[in-house]
Amino acid sequence: MNLKTKNVLLTMSVLSVLLLTVVGATYQSTTVVIEKTIADHQLALAADRVKATEIWLDQQMRILKATARAVPFGALGNNQGTMAPLKMAMNAGHFSDVYIGLSNGILIDGADWEPSEDYDPRIRPWYRRAESTGATSFTTPYLDLVTMKLVIALATPLRYQGQFYGVMGADTVLDSLVKTLLSTKVGETGYIFVVNSNGTILIHPQRDYVMRAKLQEIEPALWNITEQFKTSPAGTVNYQHQGERNLLAYKRISNTDWFLCTSIPMTEAYALSRKTTLLFAAEIMLKVLGGLALLTLLGVGGSAAVLFVSSRRFQSTIQRQEEEISGINEDLRWNISKRQEVEIRYQTLFNVANDAILVSRGYKCIECNEKAAELFGAARPNLIGRNLTDLFPDYQPDGVSSQEKAGTILQQAKAGGQQYYEWTFQRLDGSEFPAEVGLKVLQLDAEELVLTSIRDVSKRVFAERQLLQTQKMAAMGEMLGAIAHQWRQPLNALSTYVASLQSAYYNRRIDQQFVDTLVANADAQVQFMSKTIDDFRHFFKPSKSKRPFDIVEAVQQAVKLMEPQLRQGEIRLTTNRDNNSQALIAYGFQSEFVHVIVNILANARDAIEEQATRDGVRPERLISIEIGCRSAEILLQIRDNGCGIPEHLLARIFTPYFTTKGTTAGTGIGLYMAKIIVEKEMQGTLTAGNTGDGALFTISLPQLAEEGYAHA
Repeated sequence: MNLKTKNVLLTMSVLSVLLLTVVGATYQSTTVVIEKTIADHQLALAADRVKATEIWLDQQMRILKATARAVPFGALGNNQGTMAPLKMAMNAGHFSDVYIGLSNGILIDGADWEPSEDYDPRIRPWYRRAESTGATSFTTPYLDLVTMKLVIALATPLRYQGQFYGVMGADTVLDSLVKTLLSTKVGETGYIFVVNSNGTILIHPQRDYVMRAKLQEIEPALWNITEQFKTSPAGTVNYQHQGERNLLAYKRISNTDWFLCTSIPMTEAYALSRKTTLLFAAEIMLKVLGGLALLTLLGVGGSAAVLFVSSRRFQSTIQRQEEEISGINEDLRWNISKRQEVEIRYQTLFNVANDAILVSRGYKCIECNEKAAELFGAARPNLIGRNLTDLFPDYQPDGVSSQEKAGTILQQAKAGGQQYYEWTFQRLDGSEFPAEVGLKVLQLDAEELVLTSIRDVSKRVFAERQLLQTQKMAAMGEMLGAIAHQWRQPLNALSTYVASLQSAYYNRRIDQQFVDTLVANADAQVQFMSKTIDDFRHFFKPSKSKRPFDIVEAVQQAVKLMEPQLRQGEIRLTTNRDNNSQALIAYGFQSEFVHVIVNILANARDAIEEQATRDGVRPERLISIEIGCRSAEILLQIRDNGCGIPEHLLARIFTPYFTTKGTTAGTGIGLYMAKIIVEKEMQGTLTAGNTGDGALFTISLPQLAEEGYAHA
């Protein structure tokens, strides 16, 4: 072999070695980038689930804080005023129990649990935690020994005007959260679980591990995982499990010492990443080039020139691939970020939302969440593909055909954007329930879809009806006094008639005329008493359906009910109607509207009495009712010359359970229910203010045509 050939071969060998070195280094760097991409992907998945968990926890804490603000701090105890917001909170959230531990050691339990005599809430962990931190927090999850379900206790301090009253707590079952997390797919065999800062397992597909084992015990390769939790709130760890390499990604859940983790075999993680990245193509290409370089090293001398050219081309290819890999990595980060945003919105709407959500093409349902299946009493597959008209009764409460009314609303949504309205639905078992509905028409990939959000308000409607009836029953005591006052005079007259019989008998003055006169007069008194009972019986009987009614007639009925009490208090009531002879017709529950007027008149009477008591004088006591119309509205104004409403309380008089009379004289739900009846049931407005002489309540209602009233 001549010198020239040796030089060529030597050059070929050197170039081959250099080529192999470059290929190996590039392959190594590509492998690092690939593993970093895989780790970022798993970390993004963990962050996504953490965000959904934080939303769920925040929702529970918001409900508890709102309930704490609603309790009557002036009358905390085992009474209806305190129990009402506790039971409402149990219905509104995922709470199995809501309770209050008072600073005097008394426990008020919304689930009506009776504690033992030696039970003291002040020594319980949830009480001490809220008292010491002064903030809303929750305990470590624990297994309820009765239901064998995972539970946490939320607690918030009860403070009002700088005074500490105690602690409100709530037990919430983690079923929905556990179901959402464990249903998340992580490859083929990967899974999601939750541990606390010392490694104790809180949520895991293997239920035997929950609250009984630590992560470092079931996975010895993760013996130092708690140290990593302390140094970094998020990260990834490679570990060996049963001889196979696995990847664990973790992220801390805000305001807790919980860590949400994902675990997946690296082979599956590589498989997932191959679907979304070109890095593996570069890896394969580098392997092929390395093989070619090795063949070149073993090749004959004539390939030296070819190897030289290939080396130059290879360098250029490597540079382009590095640039492509860098661009691909940036694209992946952007895609992961956008996908996180989309998935969080989807999970919030479909898996965390308390409202039922239906997506339909026209009237045909093509997607729904689990809440919809629960609300309509059917599995999701039975709802998907079903016509939405199957979920409507034939007619709505106002007597209009459901299909006709739904068609009108859909056309309005297409023309004017999102629609909000009340609707009555029908479950698959035939039962009906009221709901608040939001409907929006969307254009997605040139296809028109309808998004419907449904909130079941049957509990709220029932509660409002109960509150109204409770207010009526609270007024019953006063009304019974009024009945007694109404009956006193006719009873005295009847007593006189009966006494006259004996005298007439002994004086032999009983004849046909005497008997007829006595019977006629007695019958008149009895009819008067019977009419009084009928008036009050109609007041306490709730209306069953909405219908048109005459406002003037309703006001006269309310005045008649209050007249004995006003006369007894020497209060003069005047009713004035404008000169317009047209009938003033409204649409709603007539007896409930009478209750609104009675409640306002009773408050006016109390304000006048308070003014007289406070000033020590008895000026002329006046209440006036002005009835008129303005455009297509009925205007009703009730004035009094009482003490008025303090300016700082004007914004609160329509809130539930707020009263200025004390718990022994008022329930705090009269004006609240009056506002609901006027504004929600009758689509009107009810406002309050002060004049120079006292208070002024103004009611504005839509006016119906007189012809509609005649045909109702």
